[in-house]
Amino acid sequence: MRGTRTRAPRSRRHRLLLGTIAAIVVVVGLGSIAYFTPLMSVRSTDVRDNHAIARDEILSAARVPDGTPLLQVDTQAVARRVAAIPSVESVRVQRSYPSALTITVVERTPVARIGDGDKVHVLDRSGVGYLTYDTATGIPPEVNRLPEFDTPNPGPTDPTTTATLKAVAELPETISSKLVKVTASSPVDIQFTLKGNKKVIWGDSEQGAEKARTLDALLTRKASTYNVSSPEFPAYK
Repeated sequence: MRGTRTRAPRSRRHRLLLGTIAAIVVVVGLGSIAYFTPLMSVRSTDVRDNHAIARDEILSAARVPDGTPLLQVDTQAVARRVAAIPSVESVRVQRSYPSALTITVVERTPVARIGDGDKVHVLDRSGVGYLTYDTATGIPPEVNRLPEFDTPNPGPTDPTTTATLKAVAELPETISSKLVKVTASSPVDIQFTLKGNKKVIWGDSEQGAEKARTLDALLTRKASTYNVSSPEFPAYK
């Protein structure tokens, strides 16, 4: 009787061990199939949220051939390659099982242009110059419509640049459509020039919505200079 009771637990442990080993073999086998065979491979690549950037340009930068097993796709490396496209602000790459890859991009939004000799640079809201044109070969009309930006040290690490372009990016269409030039000597000394040579003293980049509403109201008054740096106490002359 004792021997029987001893053998039964051992038999159960043995079956449990064999079951565990079998499960591990199955998992490893399935993983190997997914990693090394084309059963779960890239058959399509979905590019999302691109507008100005052609799908073919993104696919060319991604460099993921159809038929590549999904588990072998280095999504971070693909994202880095796509992010190297100048007009891409950020990108996310995801595997979509069983056989697709999804690339979602956020494109840079042009906010202002800045002249540099015979070159014109397009800046996004962060102050990144991501497109450059040569005046000798012509500037696209949409670039010429961007406001000219004048500041001592333009760039994404310059506080004056980032504060000013933040203010410009948040302007409503009623004002941005009239904007010709943006000048800033510091983050608290932002000034706009509107069509008709109207000057706007904006101040800092805070209270943008309040300043815009106040300016919209003030522009109904005939003047050459409008001060909305303190939207509660605006002035014009």
